[in-house]
Amino acid sequence: MFDTLILSFFIYSVLGYFSEVIYCSVPQKRFVNRGFLYGPYLPIYGFGSLIVIILLDPFRDYPAVVFILAFLLTSCLEYFTSWLLEKLFSIKLWDYSKHRVNINGRVCLLNSTLFGIMGLVAEYLVQPFVEDLIALLPIDIKHFAAILTVAVVASDTALSVAKMKAFKDTLARIRALRSEAEERINVLRGEGKAELAEELRLRIEATVDKYKDGIRKTAHHIVLSNPSITSRNKALEEQLDILRSWSKERKALKKKYKEDLDAVNKSHIDAMRKSGR
Repeated sequence: MFDTLILSFFIYSVLGYFSEVIYCSVPQKRFVNRGFLYGPYLPIYGFGSLIVIILLDPFRDYPAVVFILAFLLTSCLEYFTSWLLEKLFSIKLWDYSKHRVNINGRVCLLNSTLFGIMGLVAEYLVQPFVEDLIALLPIDIKHFAAILTVAVVASDTALSVAKMKAFKDTLARIRALRSEAEERINVLRGEGKAELAEELRLRIEATVDKYKDGIRKTAHHIVLSNPSITSRNKALEEQLDILRSWSKERKALKKKYKEDLDAVNKSHIDAMRKSGR
């Protein structure tokens, strides 16, 4: 029973990931990798689907009731997940504040309606297929697959949480370093030691740049996967803005590099053609 639930959870998590990727990538006309974790799965969809499958099965003969309850239950799950992430990391991975009907930017009418529809699809169309698929697996293989699923998702979650904690800790070190440096620089300038003050400032900025590079590597995936990520923490929001600007600069550099490479290749081809005449 538990093996079946675990595998169902994973299948729906993967389906949810691809649904999110398509939903977000098509309007932007580019691939948008979604999620807090590194793997191609979104556990919130797995948990939401299990809620629908387990709690709403008694109402299977009443599609309207299934839709309404799926709408409400998945919205509660999304709201709680958003609240929990903000409490733990001071960030909101998604923010629906710009949608007309929303609650604290955590849930909105459009997405909740889509979740209600997905609940109907899961209950009446997908779940019978998932059950048949899992039933094809021998008991031993099913058990091994369930254990492997738990291990992979748990490891991915632990790694992602550690990365986010490192992001917050590094940001705190940057703030403390700059605060301490400003005091020392002001003291040196007050003592007429302008050259030493400037030397100290340059050293501090070099250290901060190293920290920034670490932050970029740590949080780059999270920022790219969650374009609407926000924070009520002013310092953290400023850092997120910096990361977004870094992402834009990185894209611009990659585009320029490709254009320059194409220009060089074209020039080389033209030169080859001329020399062959």
